Amino acid sequence: MRPVQVLFLPVAFAAAAAGAGTLPPEVFADGFESAAVGAPACSVVAPGATSVAAPQLRATLYDSFHESWLGSPAVADLDGDGVPEILAARHGQVIGWHADGSIVFRGVVTGRIWAAPVVADLLPAEPGLEVAVAARGQIHAWNAAGEALPDFPVQWRDELRSIAAGDIDGDGDLELVVATTQRLEANGQRDLLFALHHDGSPVAGFPPNSSGAAGCTSTCFVTGGFDQNVALGNVDGDAALEVFAGHDNAYLSLHDGDGRAFDAAPIFNGRDKISGVRSMLDYGLAQQGYADDEATDNQGHFTNAAPAFADVDGDGVPELAILGSVQNAAQTDRERGVALWLLRPDGSRPPAWEQPYHAPDFLAGLWDFDGTNMVGATNQVSVADLDPARAGPEFVFAGFDGRIHAVDAARQPLWQHVYTSDARVLSAGVAIGDLSGDGRPEIVFASYSPDAGKSALFVLDALGNRLHTLPLPDRGVMSVPTLADADADGTLDIVLNLKDGVSGVRQVLVYAVPGAQANCLPWPTGRANLLRSGSPPAG
Repeated sequence: MRPVQVLFLPVAFAAAAAGAGTLPPEVFADGFESAAVGAPACSVVAPGATSVAAPQLRATLYDSFHESWLGSPAVADLDGDGVPEILAARHGQVIGWHADGSIVFRGVVTGRIWAAPVVADLLPAEPGLEVAVAARGQIHAWNAAGEALPDFPVQWRDELRSIAAGDIDGDGDLELVVATTQRLEANGQRDLLFALHHDGSPVAGFPPNSSGAAGCTSTCFVTGGFDQNVALGNVDGDAALEVFAGHDNAYLSLHDGDGRAFDAAPIFNGRDKISGVRSMLDYGLAQQGYADDEATDNQGHFTNAAPAFADVDGDGVPELAILGSVQNAAQTDRERGVALWLLRPDGSRPPAWEQPYHAPDFLAGLWDFDGTNMVGATNQVSVADLDPARAGPEFVFAGFDGRIHAVDAARQPLWQHVYTSDARVLSAGVAIGDLSGDGRPEIVFASYSPDAGKSALFVLDALGNRLHTLPLPDRGVMSVPTLADADADGTLDIVLNLKDGVSGVRQVLVYAVPGAQANCLPWPTGRANLLRSGSPPAG
């Protein structure tokens, strides 16, 4: 693997005791003071716009002390009255506010809600939208008034840390797909995936492996998933979506909506299904199926990987995208950074991606902060067209190195941005949207830390230049921000689901961005959309 080329590298230095809000002006390692942002990638609604307005705190929403986990907030008009609801998953409940601070929705669960709430039209014959979450071992769903849907909650396996919605069986309705940390073992097979209809009944073929629907042999190496490990997309052109999952090993799963596991390409020795293909960074070793030297050969690991679908070659059929940690094959050295993988549905790799993009440096993020309820970083990639001069979309993600990385569709680095040099500061990933109206998307992310006063909200331009840094209270934000018009005033807001809940003081922050409109929102929230499918919009 050749060294990563850095086109320019914004670097901010902070004293160990300084909060992110007190960072000094940036220093650019290559001597440039700025980098010019290129042509618009989206429609322009503010011709001549030259800057992004500083986010302004518009609303502080609160209820109790309950904390949050990895779930991005949702903004949607649940009941169709023209006033959006702002929904956040907290421990033991989903709360919905209006921007004036009034609580208008509450769904109560037992235990924590790890992943972002799904907001979707699960019942097309009924008015309004529905809300669904996974909490511990149960799937919950409510109507717009906060009333539980018939036959919910549905029990499966504790703990469910992934949920997404999509039409996986081609019947025209949305199904819910979840993944568990505690794999199911039955009939000589293992499962982490389950899917159910809006009436709570299982989708035929799920769980896929143990039911026999997958067609797996002894070479389907499946185990649990620990952080938003499910994406839904269409790789075969039929009416139904496929289910893509990473799990707590070096293997990946891809299933049709009827549970069938996708076949592996013949190049993979002795592997009939993609879930038997070992993710060795070296393509030849992946085809061989094992390492030549387990102490030195690298493999991927997808414990906390939140996958995505992305059409990198413009043929209308998405590839599979996933960011995972890197370790040696012996698993004795797990701090080898992260790698971004692009795969075809049979596990083979496009020519530019025969070697995954490897960001090898390690500062922090693989390990949880013990005793704090603060967990390691989600390996989550966001997809958007940042530079229309380059073919295909770009991929933006947080590494284990205190940096946000942008990589183009040809596996070439676009930029890296250092947001911290502190091993006790992490980020879950980025939202992407145009905040100025000039058609050029900005990158928005937040940080978190077990130490109060170290976290911040960041805004970068499409080429990684730091535009704004705002300090965040308490221990920051463990989820991806959401970009939406939260108060129906016609401009975009940044909505943050704070890790800590201070009773009667704050749980959710809403920042207005004057002049920002919804002209360009390629990845506006965690998992790309309110279905949490990990699929950017077509085109």
